[in-house]
Amino acid sequence: MYTKIVLFIAIILGFVFYNNSSESNITGKVVAITQIAPHPSLDRIRKGIEDEIASAFGDKVKIEFQSAQGNPALATQIAQNFIGKKVDVVVAITTPSAQAIFSANTPKIPMVFAGVTDPVAAKLVEDNGKNKENVTGVSDAPDIQKQVALLQESLPKGSTIGIIYNPGETNSHVHAERLEEALQAAGFLVIKTPAYSTGEVLQAAQGTVPNADALMLTNDNTVISALDAVLQTAKQKGIPIFCSDPESVKRGCKGAIAPDQYEMGRRAGEMVVRILKGERGHHISVLNAPSNRFPLANS
Repeated sequence: MYTKIVLFIAIILGFVFYNNSSESNITGKVVAITQIAPHPSLDRIRKGIEDEIASAFGDKVKIEFQSAQGNPALATQIAQNFIGKKVDVVVAITTPSAQAIFSANTPKIPMVFAGVTDPVAAKLVEDNGKNKENVTGVSDAPDIQKQVALLQESLPKGSTIGIIYNPGETNSHVHAERLEEALQAAGFLVIKTPAYSTGEVLQAAQGTVPNADALMLTNDNTVISALDAVLQTAKQKGIPIFCSDPESVKRGCKGAIAPDQYEMGRRAGEMVVRILKGERGHHISVLNAPSNRFPLANS
């Protein structure tokens, strides 16, 4: 009986010591988050990440955040700063920010990306889809066939679809190319108009809208950051805008086939938690967030 009591006490003390040790290993760790620009879709992803980390660790893990304000050069500076500080995990929201972190990350600090449309094209994962060292994340690639089907429901065959995008964003370039191919195969005509900065978006919209029956927006950070200009231009002609993120639907687009931004952030946050608890990033499979339908309430 005495032996059993001693063994029981030893187990309890060991459990307490393990928990305290685990907590002390977590306390003081830093997670750095960066995103290319401040707009609602990306902010929702970040909120999901932060909530998941807080749910797991409370205030024991410090979170630092910086936005590149739509400036790729600033994204590079932010990446170099975070890597130089040797944070415990760095989280990059959007393809430009993820590419900046990846390029600067020679020490191989664990990296989690979110809101990256094509991790392979962005060179964040191997060509066969396998993780690179200490890198994992969540892709927001929408289901293009479902996007085409959404347009087919609303527009007659042969309609002209305008796509405004920034060819300098790998995510947007890839999405626009694949979308154009799928739309043409479905019998639509396509106009693609480049906008390399937020300042060019209004002019691109003004040049596209008069010749289009609808607009279809990709996961383009440049265009979404200037969405109000596109919405206003389209409204003047009375043509609908379809998009690739739910937050843009809330702002006035007719509908979207897209992942839930907040839930995508939660999935990325779960990856951060697993890494902080000791897992290696490349042992955590890259996820593709499922696409959902987000129509306007009155559409």
